[in-house]
Amino acid sequence: MAKTAREIALEVIHRVHKTGSYANLLLPKKLRESDLDRRDKAFTTELTYGTLRAKGTLDWIIQQFSKQKPDKIPDLVLDLTRMSVYQIMYMDVPDHASVNEAVLIAKKNFHPGISKFVNGLLRTIAREKDNLPWPDKEKDPARYISLKYFHPPWIVKMWIEEFGIEQTEALCEADNRPPKLVIRVNTLKITPEKLTDELKEAGWQVEPGMYMPEALVAKDAGDITRVPQFKEGQFYAQDESSMIIAHVVDPQPGETILDVAAAPGGKTTHMAQLMHNKGQILSVDVNPNRVNLLKQNIQRMGATIAQAIKADATKLKSVVKKPVDRILCDAPCSGLGVLARRPDARWTKKPEQIEELSHLQTDILTSVADFVRPGGVLVYSVCTVTRQETKLVVERFLRIREDFYVGDVAPYLPEPLRADVRDGMIQLLPSRHGIDGLFIARLRRME
Repeated sequence: MAKTAREIALEVIHRVHKTGSYANLLLPKKLRESDLDRRDKAFTTELTYGTLRAKGTLDWIIQQFSKQKPDKIPDLVLDLTRMSVYQIMYMDVPDHASVNEAVLIAKKNFHPGISKFVNGLLRTIAREKDNLPWPDKEKDPARYISLKYFHPPWIVKMWIEEFGIEQTEALCEADNRPPKLVIRVNTLKITPEKLTDELKEAGWQVEPGMYMPEALVAKDAGDITRVPQFKEGQFYAQDESSMIIAHVVDPQPGETILDVAAAPGGKTTHMAQLMHNKGQILSVDVNPNRVNLLKQNIQRMGATIAQAIKADATKLKSVVKKPVDRILCDAPCSGLGVLARRPDARWTKKPEQIEELSHLQTDILTSVADFVRPGGVLVYSVCTVTRQETKLVVERFLRIREDFYVGDVAPYLPEPLRADVRDGMIQLLPSRHGIDGLFIARLRRME
């Protein structure tokens, strides 16, 4: 028997929580395999991502009415309850439908005692949902923002300290908006205008990006990997914040570029595009599976000057034989700038990881700095929003490498973003700029 929309959502939610699967990879696969129509697929998507995103708040609501604490409820039962509470609280679904469907799933999968527990708990929540003891924003803003906007308290507190209450609330709210599908036109193969016409003929809704001339925003595109334009390498799915990085590197035709932690290849292939495929790009990544993906994307996009290399970014002497003109170090990070794209990720992050990552980032920067020629450029970028992984990493690096200094990033940015440059660097925020959160610093080596 074919699975219902709610059963598919429950399966994905449970696997994400149980095995650490990526919802943004698992859910599309399950939907392709299903018999659901377009409307039910949209319902399943909203239910799955919403439940994963709101996990902390849903557990708090359950705890208000359950005699058992959430961590004492069997895992699958808890995921079923979370999913049903999300419908009751945040979706346009009649309460009785949310309760009845949950009870049907419970009866199908568990003993009668579980279905009675689910039925009783959900009916109580549906009846009392307007009487929940939400925190007072004025008295406890961190707790209020955490529960209202589905973020772990430690992230909220960190951002309040960095940005203040108002900007933190806006940032958390932005993390809950469905991310736009943005594609980068591969101008080695096609112009933005021609690709726009072709995709519109294929039924896509396409409009220009906010900042970059090679960016297009696609709507109702479906599975983009199935269209011939994707297979022919005419575009790459990439947010505009990531496109900005290649422009900040400003690679010139004929130069030699080192791209560190380069997989899956979006920035490598973009730089090849900006260089008109003239010069050399050494694209390094330590993970063999990601290197294979890097190779595939280099080939698909026709970036003939790029070479995918498996190597540790802190051990490159055998790979880089002479100084290069520019290095892009898009370092591993906590990813707190792209939480909208990974609704489950906010609950798997830990505060202690931030400090560990900041030292790894410093190590990588320090290791690759030797390979920049005098007068050359070292761009440091991370898709996150933490002081420890951004400004403090740059400050620590400059204390170690006194032959480097911060060059002004503003001339290489789209004009609307230049006013937000601070100390020569920029922190892009989803709430302020409408694109993924990203930090960029442009470092120069003295002559």
